[in-house]
Amino acid sequence: MEQLNLFRTTLAASLIGGTFLLSQCGEPNKKTEEAAPLKVSVQPVQVTSRIVKLTYSGSIEPETSAEVGFAVPGIVNQVAVEEGQLVHKGQLLAAIDATEYNNALTIANAGLEQAKDMYRRLEDLYKKGSLPEKDFIDIKTKVAQAEANRSINAKHITDSRLVSPLSGIITTKRAVEGSTAGPGIPAFTIIKTDVVYAQLSIPESEIGELQQGMDAVVFIPTLNDSVKGRVVIINPQAEKTSRTYTVKIRLNNAGQRLLPGMIVNVSLSRSQAREITVVPATAVFKDADELTYVYIAGEGRKAIRRRVTTGLLSGSQEVIIDAGLGKGDVIITEGITNLKDGSAISY
Repeated sequence: MEQLNLFRTTLAASLIGGTFLLSQCGEPNKKTEEAAPLKVSVQPVQVTSRIVKLTYSGSIEPETSAEVGFAVPGIVNQVAVEEGQLVHKGQLLAAIDATEYNNALTIANAGLEQAKDMYRRLEDLYKKGSLPEKDFIDIKTKVAQAEANRSINAKHITDSRLVSPLSGIITTKRAVEGSTAGPGIPAFTIIKTDVVYAQLSIPESEIGELQQGMDAVVFIPTLNDSVKGRVVIINPQAEKTSRTYTVKIRLNNAGQRLLPGMIVNVSLSRSQAREITVVPATAVFKDADELTYVYIAGEGRKAIRRRVTTGLLSGSQEVIIDAGLGKGDVIITEGITNLKDGSAISY
């Protein structure tokens, strides 16, 4: 009997020991499975007051572009300018054969002299009462018609010489000797470039930052030079597709160095400082749905993904945050690559 009790005691102890070992083997090592906190750098969000500098890219546009052509039909017999040439207001561009108009003017002059001679002779009769008033009115009408005919033909001769209506550069030359010219047929395109515009396309979210009269510094990479200008036009109608607004900055171009089509970088500064929230550009991301977000250091040293609304760039390394952050938030600036919402962090 004693041997039986000893066996039972030994068996029970063995079972308890095995169960304990199995439970120890099956329990996960929490310390092993817990991911190590990710090392990050953080920076408290600060609201500062500063004058915001706005930067945009654009291009040079001429002040005026005009298509000019002959007011009368004819055959071009002289072209006096070439594409790319600088011309001045009143300068001859081209001419057409005016032989027909010269002959017509000669006939008109002869008709006018004849009408005037008849008028002088009949006027004396009218004053003496020997000519009915109706006949005298008829001769006055013929003189007026002859003068108008002469004036029209004289203008045709003037119009046979096409002169530039403005000072500028010939960008297109369609007239060639021997070609037919006429009303409604453009012969040249001239752009006025003694004053030009830096033209910008401003997003809807930023157009409120701009005002007419703002000073601007326009850098032209091609010339490696900068010129000063001023905002003169803010088009109130947005472009339907891109939802951007056209803004023009007036630039003096007396030396004709600024050519239409040149790319420019424009810097604008607000006249008054305002409070802004600025974060490093490296801390701001966009997801697949084009939603902008940052990571902040939350309670318990956990990374929290926070949606934000961005504004303008402030310099080349900072972004202005319009909404989503405030005083007291701590933003994660480095070590963001492997972060997820809720990731453990250390700093």
